[in-house]
Amino acid sequence: MMQEEQEWIERCRNGDREAFYKLVEPLLDRVYSASAAILRSSHLAEDAVQNALIEAYRAIMNGKEIRNFTGWFKHLCAMRAIDLARKRSRLNRMTEGLEHLEPVDQGAQPIEALLKKEEQHSLLSQVMSLDIQHRSVVLLFYYQEMSIEEIAATLGVKEGTVKSRLHRARHKLLKLYQSNGNRKVMINAGYKD
Repeated sequence: MMQEEQEWIERCRNGDREAFYKLVEPLLDRVYSASAAILRSSHLAEDAVQNALIEAYRAIMNGKEIRNFTGWFKHLCAMRAIDLARKRSRLNRMTEGLEHLEPVDQGAQPIEALLKKEEQHSLLSQVMSLDIQHRSVVLLFYYQEMSIEEIAATLGVKEGTVKSRLHRARHKLLKLYQSNGNRKVMINAGYKD
């Protein structure tokens, strides 16, 4: 895979306009989803990915040595999403909901479906209230189903740091839910103390 990436990079540097597309196309869905989870906005996720694409293209054309393009590009996209999230949080402290994280069970009774949706919204609101470091690892781990190793590579931190942030985030969420009387939601979400 890395050999193929290096070939696309060289072709791109030699003027092949399709080479850059061939290099990034398999990664776009994944990095867009991760960016949308971090930013809680599809429009901002598009901006983050677009910024990363421009930066990646410039890096390639300027001769930057990129040994593992896939890992490097995922990290780049995550950093651009986090940059936008920081900028946005300075401008606007209000939170928005993510679009349809989990579909409501169609076989459930209407009242059960409504309660489940409220629980999911409540949990998501608490996740979104976390600081960017903790929110990012929770969203990437639980909602994007990335492994500890993938998150570490994406964020450019050590695996131990990811584990530590996940542990702290879970502890913060548990405290928030216990203080709000929503212990049941945390247990349903898979976290038990």
